[in-house]
Amino acid sequence: MEDFISNDDFNLELRALDEALINIECDDILSRASANGMLLEVVWSAFKHKEQFKNASFLECLQVGLNEWDL
Repeated sequence: MEDFISNDDFNLELRALDEALINIECDDILSRASANGMLLEVVWSAFKHKEQFKNASFLECLQVGLNEWDL
């Protein structure tokens, strides 16, 4: 019996890891904005970016919001 996982299981684990890393990065952005008293402004800018770019990811929108406020 082999000790290796299947490609499907590997891809599932990889997707879960990617999602966890994205969640951590989003949390870091929101924490940074909050620590600087700019949470509302960053989130507002993120929503405005999403309005303009419908296919943008949540992370991308938060990154744009953070950059717009030079944080």
